[in-house]
Amino acid sequence: MSILLAPRPALDLADFPWAPEPLEEVAAAQPADVAAALGFALSRLGAPCETADARPLALVTTALWLRERGRPFSHGLAAWGAAAERLIWVRAEREAEALWALEEALKSGAVAGGLATLEAPSLVATRRLDFAARAGGAIGLVLRAGPTGDLSAARRRWRITGRGSGEADFDRAAPGSSRLRAELLRRRDGPPGAWDLERDDETGGLRVVAGLAGDGLATRPIPDPHPQSAGRERAA
Repeated sequence: MSILLAPRPALDLADFPWAPEPLEEVAAAQPADVAAALGFALSRLGAPCETADARPLALVTTALWLRERGRPFSHGLAAWGAAAERLIWVRAEREAEALWALEEALKSGAVAGGLATLEAPSLVATRRLDFAARAGGAIGLVLRAGPTGDLSAARRRWRITGRGSGEADFDRAAPGSSRLRAELLRRRDGPPGAWDLERDDETGGLRVVAGLAGDGLATRPIPDPHPQSAGRERAA
């Protein structure tokens, strides 16, 4: 008798979709992963030094989001390319208002991209956001605090899990670059995939973690501790 250990899902190190679609959805795998999901979503809007689009960015938060998770930290947002001088922060009382604010910002052509914290946008609402982003030449992001299974017009749907930081370059006892796992659950331009990413301090964006090729567990048989009894069963 042999028992096979299932390998971990292989990491696709190639073909990461760096260029964002007009509308993408980013969801945290667990509530504790919201910070990682927010950082990833901001990186999709365009990290500093990687975009020539000088238009501002719109951040739309709901009252529920602020009550549950607090106010955005300006220095933290700036590290992901959303500095205070570039950011338009809209505080909406209800989700319907947040959807309206993001739609208006995207289709105006005045912003390079917009992100809204939403709980359960309808399919029709996300379709309107997709149209608005294409009309304004902008990038729209829907950020959700938990995993989702409902319908959405988002062209890509991501699930983000926070990871432990890597080792520092000059001190192994110090924390290195922050890391996260990005799972692409749905896309229109290719198959889904999963990548481990870390923040690049030089560009302010994300990069694929080096050295992950062949990191999965190999499938191998486990020896039967009672080979004689197995032989008698086959004979029977």
